[in-house]
Amino acid sequence: MPERLRETGGFALAMAIFALVLLAAVVAGGYYSASQEFQIGRGMRSLTTSLYAGEAGIREVLADWDPVLYSTIGPGDTFALAPVSLPGGGSYTAQIVRVGRAADSLKRYFYIQAVGRPPGPNLGERRQAMVVRARFPDICCQAAAKVYDDVEWNVTLGPTSKQITGYDTDPPSWAPSVCASFPSENLPGVRIRNPSEIDLHSRIAGWPDSVVADGTLTQATLFNNTSGLTFDDMVQLADYHFPAGYSWSGDSNPSLDASGRCNRADPDNWGEPDDESHPCFDFFPMIHVAGNLNMTGNGTVQGILLVEGNVTIQGPFKFYGLILMRPTTGTADLQLISQAEVYGGVLGEDVDFDGPLGEVYFSSCAVERAERLSNLARPVPVSPRAWVELF
Repeated sequence: MPERLRETGGFALAMAIFALVLLAAVVAGGYYSASQEFQIGRGMRSLTTSLYAGEAGIREVLADWDPVLYSTIGPGDTFALAPVSLPGGGSYTAQIVRVGRAADSLKRYFYIQAVGRPPGPNLGERRQAMVVRARFPDICCQAAAKVYDDVEWNVTLGPTSKQITGYDTDPPSWAPSVCASFPSENLPGVRIRNPSEIDLHSRIAGWPDSVVADGTLTQATLFNNTSGLTFDDMVQLADYHFPAGYSWSGDSNPSLDASGRCNRADPDNWGEPDDESHPCFDFFPMIHVAGNLNMTGNGTVQGILLVEGNVTIQGPFKFYGLILMRPTTGTADLQLISQAEVYGGVLGEDVDFDGPLGEVYFSSCAVERAERLSNLARPVPVSPRAWVELF
């Protein structure tokens, strides 16, 4: 063997270099594996954030549903919302598409699509959608006042005034443009089970008759309607719930939230019927009272009252909308004192006048706006497969 091949000097250096190469390969492999795990984890986190951002987008669209705006979307038309950044990171964009036929009057279907994105560089987005149905309910009215017991006057009155009027009357503080899209409709003043239970027919006006006899009216049938909503169904949709004996005094408090929108979470906010430019002008709260309700003062409020007892209104208070009364114990009477006025419709057991100037006016405009701008028209997911993740 040649002499140079028998020499062993420098062998340790070669082994050390080889070991360093192996160690570098192991470190590089570990680093690569860790990097891959990091990328996978970051990707999963981004996709999860995107998923929940998109889900939040759909839920926020439903929670902030604008019945005035979205009811004007035609079949096949799309309304795109501005991008929204979420406090916890992430963002979403959403679109609302009206589906179905233009002829659908009681039900309208909408396809809501939301794309969620993570914070920072776009590391993945997730798109999901939901199909919802918004009712355009028809729960009232066949008369200005629909009662199954009696209508009474408990004071001495002058000879000429009409205090229940079925002739369509717009609320006095609303401009004609507010009601221009709703067709006028004249109705009877009172629909009642037994017309002999009315003290003074001369105080009632309507078309084609001032009073219509309806022998089917009972406490059980009073709230029958084409929308299939029961009184209990409507209670579940109420914005505010108050205990029995609740008293409302004064005017509404149409407060705004931090973003300048109508604060629908404020139980003292019963709309702003006197200012068309106010964000709460189109807010008609559904108000449930688990017993008698007393309303006094010099204010004007709007909405849908769901009262499990009597409603007493002391004028010159004005109410625009619907009053629905169902007794749990005792009676379910509407008692109007002095200059109390109701524009819309009344369903209950009795109507009692304890003052010479109390009045009930049927108003198709007040009824339609109350039905379409309240939670009655809030969309709900269709069943059984309303939600889907697209990609």
